Amino acid sequence: MDCINNHSCLGEPLSSTPDHSHSETPSAICMGREVIVLDKNKLSLLLDLPLGIQSRIFTYLRAHDITRLTRANSYINNTLKNDDSMARAWYRRFAPSHQALIKTIVTVKDIDELQKWLKRFTKDEALVKSVMDRQSSIHFPTLFFFTITKLMSECKTFKLETKATLPINGRIESAAFSDDGHYLVSNSDGKTVDIYGQESDGSWQAKGTFSHYEYIRSVTFSANSRYLVTAGLDGKAKIYGKKDERSWEEKATISHNCWVNSATFSPDSCHVLTYSNDGKAKIYGKKDERSWEEKATISHDKYLKSATFSRDSRYVVTTSGDYRAKIYGLMDDGSWAEKAIILHDESVYFSTFSPDSRYLLTASMDSRAKIYGKKNDGSWLEKAILSYDDCVVSVTFSSDSRHVVITIDDGRAKIYSLDADESWEEKAIIAHDKEHSSVTFSSDNRHLVTSSYDGRAIIYSLKKNGSWEEKITISHRLWVRSATFSPDSRHMVTASSDGKAKIYGKNDDESWEEKAIISHNNSIYSATFSSDSRHVMTFSKEDKTVKIYGLKLNGSWKEKAIISHLRDIRSATFGIDGRHVITASFDGTAKIYGQNSDGSWEEKATISHPGKIRSARLSKDGHVLTIGGRAKITELSMNDGLLLPTNCNTHPARIKVLFSC
Repeated sequence: MDCINNHSCLGEPLSSTPDHSHSETPSAICMGREVIVLDKNKLSLLLDLPLGIQSRIFTYLRAHDITRLTRANSYINNTLKNDDSMARAWYRRFAPSHQALIKTIVTVKDIDELQKWLKRFTKDEALVKSVMDRQSSIHFPTLFFFTITKLMSECKTFKLETKATLPINGRIESAAFSDDGHYLVSNSDGKTVDIYGQESDGSWQAKGTFSHYEYIRSVTFSANSRYLVTAGLDGKAKIYGKKDERSWEEKATISHNCWVNSATFSPDSCHVLTYSNDGKAKIYGKKDERSWEEKATISHDKYLKSATFSRDSRYVVTTSGDYRAKIYGLMDDGSWAEKAIILHDESVYFSTFSPDSRYLLTASMDSRAKIYGKKNDGSWLEKAILSYDDCVVSVTFSSDSRHVVITIDDGRAKIYSLDADESWEEKAIIAHDKEHSSVTFSSDNRHLVTSSYDGRAIIYSLKKNGSWEEKITISHRLWVRSATFSPDSRHMVTASSDGKAKIYGKNDDESWEEKAIISHNNSIYSATFSSDSRHVMTFSKEDKTVKIYGLKLNGSWKEKAIISHLRDIRSATFGIDGRHVITASFDGTAKIYGQNSDGSWEEKATISHPGKIRSARLSKDGHVLTIGGRAKITELSMNDGLLLPTNCNTHPARIKVLFSC
């Protein structure tokens, strides 16, 4: 019997609680081999080590390795019940950015909110207490989210409770949660914004209604979820924030002489940047908790094409039809000052900062791109001028800011890398016959994949000498919509209009080979990996299906579920845990599928609207936002009596068993 398939937890092998009342040495048959479970009194170098060192060793193991270890020795099993190694091994599957997101989700909630979240999926008070007693641990976010994911996987179905339906009259144009999940903003008539907040009893109440005279182009929450900014065709951008627990109020109005193209917060939520067709960009900063004030106005002689913050929130770049790009920087006294003017011979239509905020690349209609670098004194210096025969279409930096890919209108993509002397050198040219549809670096920055309307995706890899070489060309009958790496950089998936998605895997020798082909009866609109890299989801609007494939321990991929609708599918997204999927369809339903404790997937809930559902998404704390003619907030919880069988017992000490599953 294959114990990996028959004893799993979150897609991995699941250990059961050892029965210490038996004196005989237990044994089991696993994968065709007999496994002898040794007792503590038998010689074992590992078991003779202090518990602290054993725990340190466990942190280097993967989740399924830890579970195999628990099945091999009853003493280790008992030790791991009181250790967080399994939860931490599960957590390590996620990319660092996703780990940080999980930590933020948990830390922004207070104790009552966290307890209520747990109690939606368990009635075991001892379990809830055991989890919350670990709040002082640096690993608490890991343990908490691991527990929530495990409890949700045990639910055969979800109970649905509608918490709010918006608006009472009229039609919703758009709606979105804040990052912390406490607030929701909706736009019902194009000119009015309604803010709703979640109360302690789980209900949602109106916090404020704000209007523009003309159509609102965008509505954006700050990263810390404490503020909101709107951009309108009436030439106004308005910043809103909490007045008290019951209401929000306007904090500032930013005025332009023409419509506002964009209004965005800096990543640190301390500044707002707007730009308009009046040739001006404005920076506003938070004066105190109740007010914001203008910090700088950046003027151009013609219309602006873009205005963007750097990731460290300390720089702004604007581009314009006046052939200039301007860099402004934040000074120590809180003011903003001009740092550089980048000149081109034609309109500058594109600019982007590198992820580390040390480099800036601009692109112009003069078929040139320029790279500027930041000096230690805060000034900016030209590093490279790159000339082409056609216009630059896109610019993509690697996450370590050491590589950049520039795609050109003639189908070429050029890779540039940063050398030891901080110069940028051309390293490779990737040739396609038609325009690119996507360009993506792997998270480890060692691989690059381009996809094109010519029906091909090409993977390039970084060699030890700093050059890049082609590894494989993947062909489709029709154009490739996208090509994306898994978060762990070990797999890549394409999505094509020919109805095929192809999964490729990286071998130990750095070569890439085909692992699976996912087939639909019509064009595939997207193919995405789950956040833990263990599942791929594809969907096709026209054939009305979503398919989920899962990675097996032997490296192959297997179909796990097919989600069908009666009419076109408008969206399909993974939840933050990578173990749930929600779809939205014009048939008026949104379906939630989830992974069970045994690794299988099945439908766990269906949300219905009268008419079409245009979008559906899972919030980070287990609420669902669906948008049809109205927006509906639905809370998920366990269905009493409808839990999957599990090897994790539900006695008061269950938490100890849970973390070794």
